[in-house]
Amino acid sequence: MSKLNVTFLTSTEQVEGQFDYAVPLLEPVITQAARGEFTVEDLRRLNLDGRAITAIIRKGVEPVMAMVFEFVHYPQQLAVNIMALGGVELDGVVHEFWETFRAWCKEAGATNIEAACSPAMARMLSRYEFKTTYQVVRAAL
Repeated sequence: MSKLNVTFLTSTEQVEGQFDYAVPLLEPVITQAARGEFTVEDLRRLNLDGRAITAIIRKGVEPVMAMVFEFVHYPQQLAVNIMALGGVELDGVVHEFWETFRAWCKEAGATNIEAACSPAMARMLSRYEFKTTYQVVRAAL
């Protein structure tokens, strides 16, 4: 695999100029796995409001993965919660990108990375030291 380039969208200008590259990578996962919790436009708005960050990973100039995440402040820990993760050749791209992302999170002060995700995504993430810590259960109202 050729070298990956990562851009973290952390400013209004970056989101307005680059978020559209993430849309086709995120839409399938949101349609299949988000269970109505959010849309791509909700994620864009969270990013614009400074409540989430989008990472766009490119192989050359081609976007191959997008990830939206947020910081979660627990009383004793700071976590990075992966809200959405989608792309092409996803496992291979995650494998190449993962150490860069871990270092970025650690430098930002995070103590762990978490995700509420489908069983299939959990299996993939388990290859990157993710362990099941809780099960999320819901009752519709």
